[in-house]
Amino acid sequence: MQKGYQTVLWTAHDDNEDELQYAVYSRGENEKEWKLLKDKLEQKFYSFDTTALADGAYYLKIVATDVPANPPASALTAERESERFEVDNTPPVVEDLRVGPASGKMSGGHPASFTARDATSAIDHAQYSLDGGEWILVSPSNGISDAPVEHYDFGIPAASPGEHTLAVRVYDRFENVGSAKITFNVPRP
Repeated sequence: MQKGYQTVLWTAHDDNEDELQYAVYSRGENEKEWKLLKDKLEQKFYSFDTTALADGAYYLKIVATDVPANPPASALTAERESERFEVDNTPPVVEDLRVGPASGKMSGGHPASFTARDATSAIDHAQYSLDGGEWILVSPSNGISDAPVEHYDFGIPAASPGEHTLAVRVYDRFENVGSAKITFNVPRP
């Protein structure tokens, strides 16, 4: 599996074992016309680049024909439509990233917050990194990442005096990644 690609597999047989060819079509959820993706396939699978499609819901249609083994007038065809599937190539957006001054409530650490928003799918998980350090998982305020908009309130360790950078990255359920960073200063005592 490769990000940005969708693979469709199917089974088909011909009762008298004629050689079959296949065509693959796609159609957006609110579209009427099928668009040809690939014609004259001999194998029973096809992979295509979904980055050429707008985010949204789609259907595929496979058309099988025994034209290679029969004259055109007596050739047979059959078709089948797929279940609905989603394409989401757009990363989530990180909004309103903030870091507050160290407080006793945070055991000497700094309060941080941000909102993650995705137009098509649910937020899967988020992480932060302080000053280029290791990525640390952070949970949304409601405890479960399951919505297209999630708010995060968390604490980061107390930082030494001087300039620091907090980076966050957010993944949607299709593994698209959005990120943001903020620079903040810790005053000298």
